[in-house]
Amino acid sequence: MNRHLIRFGVFAGLVAAPAAATLAADATPTGSASDIATTPTRSLSLAEAVNDALSTNVNTLLARAKQDEAAGQRVSARSAFLPHITGQISESRQKTNLAAQGFSFGSDVGPQSGAAAGPGLSFPSTVTYNNFDARAKLRQTLFDYSAWQDYQGAKLGEKVAADQLAVARQQVATQAELDYVQALSARRAVAAAKANVKQAKTLLKLARDQEHVGVATGVDVTRARARLARDEADLAQRQTESTRADIQLARTTGLPLDANLKLTDPLVFRPMPLGPVNSAIDTALSDRPEIQVARTRIARGERHLASARGQRLPTLSVEADYGASGNTPNQNDRPTYAIGASLSVPIFAGGQISGKIDSAASQLDQQRIRFRDTQRQIEQDVRTARQTLLTLAQRVRAARANLTLAKQELSLSQDRFAHGVGDNVEVVDAQSNLADARNSRINALAEYTRARINLAAALGRAQQFSLTQPVTP
Repeated sequence: MNRHLIRFGVFAGLVAAPAAATLAADATPTGSASDIATTPTRSLSLAEAVNDALSTNVNTLLARAKQDEAAGQRVSARSAFLPHITGQISESRQKTNLAAQGFSFGSDVGPQSGAAAGPGLSFPSTVTYNNFDARAKLRQTLFDYSAWQDYQGAKLGEKVAADQLAVARQQVATQAELDYVQALSARRAVAAAKANVKQAKTLLKLARDQEHVGVATGVDVTRARARLARDEADLAQRQTESTRADIQLARTTGLPLDANLKLTDPLVFRPMPLGPVNSAIDTALSDRPEIQVARTRIARGERHLASARGQRLPTLSVEADYGASGNTPNQNDRPTYAIGASLSVPIFAGGQISGKIDSAASQLDQQRIRFRDTQRQIEQDVRTARQTLLTLAQRVRAARANLTLAKQELSLSQDRFAHGVGDNVEVVDAQSNLADARNSRINALAEYTRARINLAAALGRAQQFSLTQPVTP
């Protein structure tokens, strides 16, 4: 028996040493006392976390920037049907070789004479002159079916960008809610770990008192110390996870990463009534922004196909200009103008138009395939979230009952040990069971709350989610 005692004592020492080292490391402050004192405490509700995330998260900011980009593309496409007016002023001095331009006045004058001569006439072979022109030009498209379809497609592209912004807002709201629940559950886990440590210290004191009166042995004390070391190590791990969860929540909501967060909403069990599944699916198919994006992309694909086919049609435009031309602005200047219309008819483009039509038709087919897949994905999201919620509700109830039984088991085993009926093996086992029951209940509650968030997101109601109120179709 002494050999077993020595082995168990060595094992307990090996378990307790890393835990003590971990606690010593955690006890070392990472910053000065003034830094800790000056860190502001920020009270944060779930609604505030969602609003902060929507206003600062990079995904919503990028989606809003994409919306501005789509608006610019719409304005650019519309310009094809508005008048294009330009102004131009030019002045130049030119020296022109008349012979190089095809003028010939006789062959009896050599090329070096600098003049061209005919019978009784003499002309210079080069002339130098000034040229000034100030003009306003107008171009107006009267008919371009392809450009019109491009403009309609650009308008639909702006709507796609708006719907994508709604998608981004739903996703960011969902992520903020999930991070908030993670931070809440991490805090609950820390509180449970502290309760385990407090309970382990109480039972260690009981083991020592029992040893002093001769009821317990050193094995019981060592066993209790080993259990305390494990609980302290678990507490350090839970505190680390809580810190990480707070940093992640601050990152999602755009708050300072060193902010001292005080979460004001509770993590509680709220049974959620579920209506008919078909009604929930219909609600999701009508409210989810993803389905709106898929529909609008199909409409835009149809416009692109019409634009490609429209390139086979003629285009009609008018052009006009008016201005003054002369040698200088004040010499020989006269008003001049030009006006005309042009009709362009494509005859043969080397297969370019056919290629564009085939490409646009293929892209439209792809959008229709994505639309059907989006419908299936939304239905899957709703069915999965509902079924998960049902099973996790049962898990929360079972975890609650298990926690009650674990507390009773620990109380009974503690009484048996206090009255000297047996050693504290039963007590340590009951401690482990209670710690597991506490963690299981916290995990079950957190998973159930995350399932509620996922169901709200599946219905397109992520921004309306509340921890205390159900979200119904």
